Amino acid sequence: MTRTPTARSVAATLVVAALALTGCSPQSTQDSGPGATSQADPDVTAGTDSALAAYYTQELSWGDCDYPQEDQDAAKNLDCARVSVPVDYANPDAGDTFVEVSRLSSSENDPQGTLFLNPGGPGGSGVDMVLSASFFASESVRDNYDIVGFDPRGVERSDGIDCLTDQEMDEWRAEPAFEPGTETLDDMRATYAAIGAKCHENSSPVVAHMDTQSVAKDLDVMRAVFDQPATHYLGFSYGTEIGATYARLFSQRTGRVVLDGGVDPTMDERAVTLDQAKGFEDNLRHWVQDCQDSNNRCAVGQNGVADGMAQIQDLLAKVSEENITVSDGRRITAVNAVEGILVPLYSTASYSQLNSALEKAFDGDFDELMDYSDSNHGRNSSGEYTSNVSEAFTAVNCLDTVSREISDQDMARAAETMTQEAPTFGPYLSYGDAACQGWPDEPVEPLESYTADTDQTLLVVGTTHDPATPYAWSESLVAELGNARLLTHEGWGHTAYVSGNSCIKDTVDNYLVSGAVPEQGTTCG
Repeated sequence: MTRTPTARSVAATLVVAALALTGCSPQSTQDSGPGATSQADPDVTAGTDSALAAYYTQELSWGDCDYPQEDQDAAKNLDCARVSVPVDYANPDAGDTFVEVSRLSSSENDPQGTLFLNPGGPGGSGVDMVLSASFFASESVRDNYDIVGFDPRGVERSDGIDCLTDQEMDEWRAEPAFEPGTETLDDMRATYAAIGAKCHENSSPVVAHMDTQSVAKDLDVMRAVFDQPATHYLGFSYGTEIGATYARLFSQRTGRVVLDGGVDPTMDERAVTLDQAKGFEDNLRHWVQDCQDSNNRCAVGQNGVADGMAQIQDLLAKVSEENITVSDGRRITAVNAVEGILVPLYSTASYSQLNSALEKAFDGDFDELMDYSDSNHGRNSSGEYTSNVSEAFTAVNCLDTVSREISDQDMARAAETMTQEAPTFGPYLSYGDAACQGWPDEPVEPLESYTADTDQTLLVVGTTHDPATPYAWSESLVAELGNARLLTHEGWGHTAYVSGNSCIKDTVDNYLVSGAVPEQGTTCG
């Protein structure tokens, strides 16, 4: 068995990569105060398929959220519920699944609406996200909206799929990266076919229906259940694809939508992974330059960017060639080490952590790099995988795959290009198409267009040096949506609203609170 990240796997979830958040699930079916029971007004179900009426008009039972003791202070104003949705929208009579939601109610008596949040992924938990609502939504936004996060179908608390045991996940992650000549692409296809079979064996039927279009349809059910005539939404990274899909499918029900770190949903998997590999290569060069300029103990010395990059490439090659273990006895692979570098590159605020991890790795201690890789997969220090982020990621990604028809020869040519244009990361991020070619569920039919005939102009926020969702994707997303405006963040790192840039924050807040769209070409440095 060999392992390679699937397409879009470089773009780890914003929450999983950046924060150690914990879960929430209903502990009580008792209503919790005024407005706790929600039943959709008939006006918000207009035009809905009659077969879905029961879902759109359901009542919710709210209860306390089950957070660990150390998070009780943050969780005391939150409540949780489950929204029933059909497993298969094409066949609503085939059975139900559910989407878990968490809510932070506005401090105002009459907020202007509900703002739905999604952190990205695929596989990120919006339920966890609300626990840190003060980080993801400013005070003015929290005053004006009830903040609602949700775990998309099949993710974590929303009838989350279960594929591999903790030991099996460790074993899978310990497999080396794919190397032509050592293994075949058929071996990789067989690996993912086996993982997919385990998902089907251990999960509900939702595993075959976790595509983004179904998630967007769930969001419209949530809109109605929360008595909202329009959906207001703040999505990061992959969450922008959910928002864009919603706007296309439900244009006349789309309200104020912020898409931060835009994803271009029309790109094929090779183009996605190449752009990301180049983006992270660019950010790693920036890290090396910053480290050498500002740190007398820079892990890669002071001999210039090219030398620093070469040292890191040599380190990854060493990990690939040797059997190196971390303190708990696990082998660290080159893919683990790559993930350990990528995660701190999500924000310039974690540049010092990357220096620490690499400094120790050059001395033979790879624990910190492995810790970052573990965080990317939801593994805690006890060896437990506390979320299903990796499994959900693969299921969603393969269901959303634009095409699985690429030949082995085309994959090999794409891998050569990636290694040439991103020599540090490219060798370890290639051949992801083969993984989805082995997945047991057929991809959904892609949307013909993402043009959204919305009354409200949508706001797309792009960062000029975003490694995971390159700026060009935000530009493309604006063009595809049509009625959308691009807000540019001149900077480094993944997404902008939570970057600390006051110009971005104030512009986004003004849009969400008042509906004011920034002028064409607005750029925040």
